[in-house]
Amino acid sequence: MKTIAFALAAAAAAGAWAETLWPGSDTVMRAQSDSSITTLADGSVGVTTGVKASWPGVRMDFVKGEADLSRFGRFVVTVSNTTHETRTVHLSVKGRGVQGQGPGGAVILKPHAVGEIVASVRGLPWTLDEPLKLEGMNGRPAALDDAGGGFNIRHTTSFHIFFCQDGVASGFSVLRVTADGVGVPPPKVLPAKTFLPFVDRFGQFMHDDWPGKVHDEAELARTKVDEDAWLAKNGATPIPEADRFGGWAGGPQLKATGFFRTEKVNGKWWLVDPDGRLFFSHGVDCVGIGNGTTGIGFREKYFSWTPAKDDPAFGGFWGKCNWPAAHNFYKDPAHLPYDTFSFANANLRRKYGAGWKAEYIDRAHRRLRAWGLNTIANWSWNEIYKLDRTPYTLCLGTHGTPRLKDSKGWWGALPDPFNPEFEKTFRARARNAAKTMRDDPWCVGVFVDNELSWNGEERMKDVAEKYFSTIRRVLKEELPNHLYLGCRIAWGTDVIYRAAARHCDVVSVNIYNRRPVKDLPPDAEDKPMINGEFHFGALDRGMFHTGLVATRDQNERAQCYRDFVNACLDHPRFVGTHWFQWQDQALTGRSDGENYQIGFLNVADVPYPELVQAARDVAATMYRRRHSGK
Repeated sequence: MKTIAFALAAAAAAGAWAETLWPGSDTVMRAQSDSSITTLADGSVGVTTGVKASWPGVRMDFVKGEADLSRFGRFVVTVSNTTHETRTVHLSVKGRGVQGQGPGGAVILKPHAVGEIVASVRGLPWTLDEPLKLEGMNGRPAALDDAGGGFNIRHTTSFHIFFCQDGVASGFSVLRVTADGVGVPPPKVLPAKTFLPFVDRFGQFMHDDWPGKVHDEAELARTKVDEDAWLAKNGATPIPEADRFGGWAGGPQLKATGFFRTEKVNGKWWLVDPDGRLFFSHGVDCVGIGNGTTGIGFREKYFSWTPAKDDPAFGGFWGKCNWPAAHNFYKDPAHLPYDTFSFANANLRRKYGAGWKAEYIDRAHRRLRAWGLNTIANWSWNEIYKLDRTPYTLCLGTHGTPRLKDSKGWWGALPDPFNPEFEKTFRARARNAAKTMRDDPWCVGVFVDNELSWNGEERMKDVAEKYFSTIRRVLKEELPNHLYLGCRIAWGTDVIYRAAARHCDVVSVNIYNRRPVKDLPPDAEDKPMINGEFHFGALDRGMFHTGLVATRDQNERAQCYRDFVNACLDHPRFVGTHWFQWQDQALTGRSDGENYQIGFLNVADVPYPELVQAARDVAATMYRRRHSGK
């Protein structure tokens, strides 16, 4: 592709090279829905956005329809805030595949400030010599000329630069779009005719090797011995002066209520643990078993081994799924129900023997403490969090309640809080939870729902007010000792954030970015915030997809973890952040196709040492950093 060379100081220092994608003869800027663009005096593109579209902004298209960007390792979009308000500008790189979405990012800009959106990217280390149809995975090996599956950087179509709609007409400008090379090696070419099967008996990719791959049962057993030695040496929490909950016993003594609560101290919001100590919730989602469960039905040829269903050791790890995943292979009703199998659980049985569950539960708490994590967060296994060893969050939902008509979204329609069944059903759920944890001091608080599709609903103001107020009232009546942590907002206008701030004790968001780019609007009620999900992934350890925020390798992944958590610690509102998730997803995807390298652990229950060290590093300084700013 013919482009204009653009030398970046950082790239030069790193021995890399850079090119300008825009402005240039191979790309063109086009307005997105409810947006207009104009060329400014300095040559940048000014973008004016309205209030009708969900993601107004501008799109950089390739003149020839698509481009092969596989030689690059990073994209940088330089943008300027042209308004008098602090704004967040987002980037999403698109491809020609079914899933279509590649790297992305965002930057928070103060009024009239200039900043950069940085997105790391690396194609899969493998390519096929000819097309092969592989189903049910967001990421998968593909032929060089194959763009029919997940995102393929060799078939990049556009860069979308945009605002998330918040009901305010606004604007920004794009100064340039550059890409740089970081020594990305060419992919290995694998023959499609001998590619199947490609999953070994441990649930790993068969056709390559990498650090940490398990090759046989003896090697799997050695991973346990090695970790036992590490835990014996590093079992004490790296959090200095930690109390029994992982709060800061060396900090100020505040009022102890016997339960978690919130308080603003010296201009910063905090959680306060039951003993009256400052607490920052440094946690991880999905602590438990079954993270590696994958669909086998209709894809049996992918796997080199599955046990008989009556196998005494491994037969119990078979299952059935009736969920019609709306976004992937198993959405076809003809597939339902389909067989599933958990390679992750089979590996636990191999590793720990017949009593694997008890040992795994104990090890989970030992790992959390040693890694500096003090919260078992959403979607975790109750047999783990109910042992009064690590604080936890409870997850309740309004699933099964009536839905609003004409409401649409990625995860489905919004609940209808005006329907009497909404409160009745949710109250029954909260009352049932109260039977076992109403007076449990180890419960940090309660999340209700996840990533509701607020952006697709035109009536939000009234719906949001009724939704949050009803849930708060029910929770304070049925679970009065615990914090209401909100609904983990992924998409929503300022109207939603204002309603959440009025009724939630803590406003929760999910942020997939290199920095915590969400905040309450200036006129919202002053409340603390917690981040319910973030992650980074890489493709250097045998997986097919990085997850929602890509990094080059495990070292950059670990550094991104440090940077993200430290940025939350520095933010006056954030009282915690939770990594998604405990273990990598299955190589061949969960029911909706997600097959992300996003775990603290791989499918063989082996920790990623780089990420573990990053968590320990953050934990060692988190309380003094947040309290004193140092």
